[in-house]
Amino acid sequence: MSKNVGFLAILKSLLWDVGLSLAAYFVAHWLGASDYVALLAGSLVAAVRVLWVAARTRKFDLFAAVMLGVFLVGLGLSFLTGSPKFLLIKESFGTGIAGLAFVVSCFVGRPLIYHAALRMQEGDADRAAEFEQKWRDLPQFRRVFRTMSAVWGTGLLFDAIVRIPLVLALSTSAAVTTSTVLFIATMVLLTLWTVRFAKAAQARGARHEAEAETAAQAQAAQA
Repeated sequence: MSKNVGFLAILKSLLWDVGLSLAAYFVAHWLGASDYVALLAGSLVAAVRVLWVAARTRKFDLFAAVMLGVFLVGLGLSFLTGSPKFLLIKESFGTGIAGLAFVVSCFVGRPLIYHAALRMQEGDADRAAEFEQKWRDLPQFRRVFRTMSAVWGTGLLFDAIVRIPLVLALSTSAAVTTSTVLFIATMVLLTLWTVRFAKAAQARGARHEAEAETAAQAQAAQA
């Protein structure tokens, strides 16, 4: 796996896309906002983030479109009731939809993380072309992105499913704390796994490239 893929850049993009709303929630809450206002602020900031990405890249890519759809659904639901618990459950729906999208994309079209990675190649036509060529020609390249998308999707679905009974069973303040801790733990675990998986994938890719180069040199010497 070539280092040109830029796994750390992909990871950074994913953390911004998925986790920015959490920071907005904490800031709003620190400023004295209610749980309702703080959670709504998180949704609004996340929507602004994906719109900014689409404007910066001058196209509305699939990854940005999925994330924007998730947050727009959440924003629509936010106006149905002012209950903080409903908003916490609404966040679970948003996370669940995102997780499901990650998993489904492994089987339909190209994985969402692949689109996030391709976005990192914007502005360099040669690297973008190389990226597309590797997707077409290298099964291990496709397998890496499908695996990453499947793991992120599973992790987000787990967070969404576990959060709902916790929110319903706990008081509002305890539910906010527990939901936040659960989300942070999920993101940290996914991040640590992604870093380790990316390093292993890059090491395997480097070995494959070295073996292919050695084989080509041997064939050239025999010719």
